[in-house]
Amino acid sequence: MKRATRIIAAFLSMVLISSSGSACTLASGYFHQVTAIRGRLAGRSLGPLQFRWLRQSFSVSDATLTLYEYRTARFEELKKVASVTTDGDGNFDFGPIPKGHYFLDIIVKGSDSLGGLFDVEVTDAVRTTKNITIDVSPIHPDCRGGHEFIETKS
Repeated sequence: MKRATRIIAAFLSMVLISSSGSACTLASGYFHQVTAIRGRLAGRSLGPLQFRWLRQSFSVSDATLTLYEYRTARFEELKKVASVTTDGDGNFDFGPIPKGHYFLDIIVKGSDSLGGLFDVEVTDAVRTTKNITIDVSPIHPDCRGGHEFIETKS
């Protein structure tokens, strides 16, 4: 009985270790440097048809984008800086934002698979940001899919 329990425990350990090794990891602490936070929210869960151009042809309306101060703390303890909601075409504009580092949290109403968290730095050290396209499509186990922050500079 003890031997069977050890074999099962070893098998489950191997399964857990091997499955965690193939998961996608998003770079923490990488800041998308912009001069303004405005643009369009896009994305859709399309199953096997996760072509970038197709995902980004769908606008995401009525999503909430919230900027929080960037610091080490539990997420619920972070100071909220500003919040906007996307319009019917997925457009958003935070207006003037002070220079600094922020967490940008995106919650899509009625969806558990769309959304995301991005590290953003508002700075004058880069070319002027014309607009941003944020693809909030889900990421698949093979690391294809959304979670893209695409900046267009002037």
